[in-house]
Amino acid sequence: MKPIDILQAPVALAMAAVLAATLLLAACGEKTPPPKRAEQGREETRGIRNTEAIGYSGNAIANKVDGALDTNDQRKQELDRALEQQER
Repeated sequence: MKPIDILQAPVALAMAAVLAATLLLAACGEKTPPPKRAEQGREETRGIRNTEAIGYSGNAIANKVDGALDTNDQRKQELDRALEQQER
């Protein structure tokens, strides 16, 4: 093993310090928040979807409820239109 020259030691130490500082600065950078997931379904069924976390098939149940609510909304619109036509 070759001994380190006295003039090379400060250079090596300075390079190690710069490397350590660079690594510390890179690790302390701003953390980006996780992207928000797009909300699925209707607001009324979001609570049902959260049951996935405890083992229920919340998404499947919520999709069926969403479908029933959508069908109900469509039927209500049809009845409202028919009522408006009768009032004229």
